[in-house]
Amino acid sequence: MRICGPNAAWEAPGCAVDGAAFFGNTVGEWTSKLRTGVEAGSGRTQSALVFEDAALLERCRHGEMPAFGSLVSKYQDRVFNAILRMCGNWDDAEELCQETFVKALENLGGFRQASGFYTWLFRIAVNLTISRRRRSGRVKFHSLDAAGADEDDSTGGADALADHRDNDPQELVARADADQRVLKALAELDEEFRVAVVLRDVEGMNYEQIAQILDIPVGTVKSRLYRARSTLQKKLRDLIA
Repeated sequence: MRICGPNAAWEAPGCAVDGAAFFGNTVGEWTSKLRTGVEAGSGRTQSALVFEDAALLERCRHGEMPAFGSLVSKYQDRVFNAILRMCGNWDDAEELCQETFVKALENLGGFRQASGFYTWLFRIAVNLTISRRRRSGRVKFHSLDAAGADEDDSTGGADALADHRDNDPQELVARADADQRVLKALAELDEEFRVAVVLRDVEGMNYEQIAQILDIPVGTVKSRLYRARSTLQKKLRDLIA
């Protein structure tokens, strides 16, 4: 089994599924949401996603491991993305992403579908990330210029943020710098606010889903989001203006 960062693949007998693109949220989308308060939604309905997941889970319960591989392929990059923005460390995010899916697989028999698989999976990811953070202390921000890079690789995680099509070098440098600042601003938020804003503004979860994951009232979710966004607006005011 192999699960890790961007573009990783789940490997199981008879199953090899490539991961999707990693960074789906651009800084432009981030700053736009902070400025206008508009929330981005997925192009597919929640009910359709739940139906697909339920069918895959039923196959998993009948011992079809490729079905779990499909769930991993479907969610691994989103889980990794969210964990990275919560913990600020590429290597830790890869390890926590793998732990999330291993724990999900181990506990699949106890999943009663009171919530969607997606919500249940992210609850596992958030809990693991918070536990790791409490053991290791304050979140440390690591520049993505070095993140995920092999010793003989001159490019790093920042390269994954850039779309090289029709972009000049100056624009790419400015975009990479803005991305670094957003991640650094997130890492500096208190844990409870960082988790809330990542789940809402990066993952696009609704208030009820976030409340289920964090086991807090919806009103508390809204309060944390308000405070987190206010702080980010101050830190990133020149990007938002």
